Amino acid sequence: MIETVIRKTLEYMAVPSVVGYEKPFMAYLKQDFKKLGLSAFIHEGLLEVHGAEPSSNYVCAHIDRHGLISLGDDEYVYAAQYMKEIKYGENNPTSRKEIEGLAKRLEGEDIYAYHPDDGHVISRGKIEACYPNMLNEDALFYVEGFGLIDKNVPISYARAAKYENGLLRGQIDNVVCVAAIYALYEAGYQGSALFACEEEIGKSWSFIAQFLEAAHIETERLLVLDTSPFSDMSVIEAGDIVFRNRDKSAVFNAELISELKARCTEKGLSYLVKDEVLLAQGKQIEELGSTELGRLVQGLDGRWNGATIQIPTMMYHTSYETTSRSALEHFMVFLGSVLIDDVVYTREVL
Repeated sequence: MIETVIRKTLEYMAVPSVVGYEKPFMAYLKQDFKKLGLSAFIHEGLLEVHGAEPSSNYVCAHIDRHGLISLGDDEYVYAAQYMKEIKYGENNPTSRKEIEGLAKRLEGEDIYAYHPDDGHVISRGKIEACYPNMLNEDALFYVEGFGLIDKNVPISYARAAKYENGLLRGQIDNVVCVAAIYALYEAGYQGSALFACEEEIGKSWSFIAQFLEAAHIETERLLVLDTSPFSDMSVIEAGDIVFRNRDKSAVFNAELISELKARCTEKGLSYLVKDEVLLAQGKQIEELGSTELGRLVQGLDGRWNGATIQIPTMMYHTSYETTSRSALEHFMVFLGSVLIDDVVYTREVL
């Protein structure tokens, strides 16, 4: 199980999926899951996969990642900011502090431009510098080695994920959760999985809602998988499973969360509740972060609900995001116990 998660994470990282330009990865996943004998269908902004019992459980994960978009004239902008402005008309200028953070994080990063339809590589280069555009406060990136790139071409980070010394590193949000769902299906999971686009700009919930509405599905037991950022390596090494009672937008299904906590206790798995930790540190509700599930619950006034199940990581939203083997083991033991016959999963098997 764990070897499958690691192997598929490394494999999936090689397929580009910049936010707003996820088509190549969605097509790749469709074929990959169909090879397991599963049904797979592409909808607007979402890939639906299911086994023999599609209504038994619904697991969600997003498939988009951060990257850049070409503006032409050898200028490139952060994809998340660009997509919000161009597709949704949301003008959220980047603060100088945010730009400095982007520059520190991304300067020197190897990147490649890819065709938005089929994912083939157009050109390779390296981020030379990041500067604020004084007219509209966009974060502009300058690249060496590309040559002329057309406008609206997506740019993906080229750094491959690596597994060594018990740590998985790379741009693993949220590829690792997609790999975990693959491993669940390979081990016998027969329910449904919904892989949504544009989570990194806060729009994936709308694609999930469109699908649930069209399929006449009513549920408050969605399981939304994701990574969760921490600054303390001890949490990653301990491999705690991360739950949330809520995020800044909405309250989740308390009954379901209680069931999931009880299952952790039954399996001898450690867990923490992210919002409880943050509130204990003096954070306010508006500082609890935003999640796909929270946006879904808020956007539809609680029509659908569920719980988040997250993997703790360090260096969130970078090409060095890191989690541990123990975190992955506990994550998979837990998911297996909830979604597949308990007999299949024991800690000794891992």
